[in-house]
Amino acid sequence: MVVHKVREAVGDETFCGILRTWTRRHRHGNADTRQFVALCESESGKDLPGLFDTWRFGERKPSRM
Repeated sequence: MVVHKVREAVGDETFCGILRTWTRRHRHGNADTRQFVALCESESGKDLPGLFDTWRFGERKPSRM
């Protein structure tokens, strides 16, 4: 659900770029959520802490938005 919300927030073209960049950078290694959030924000030019706070770091599944 988190990844789908990112796609909705940044748009399909930017989202596909994020996925390509993510897989290229971390193909043979490890990464964490903080790095994914930073990449999403840098690639989209958007501030996304609210999205991740709601959909990733919240205590339970959010209500429909």
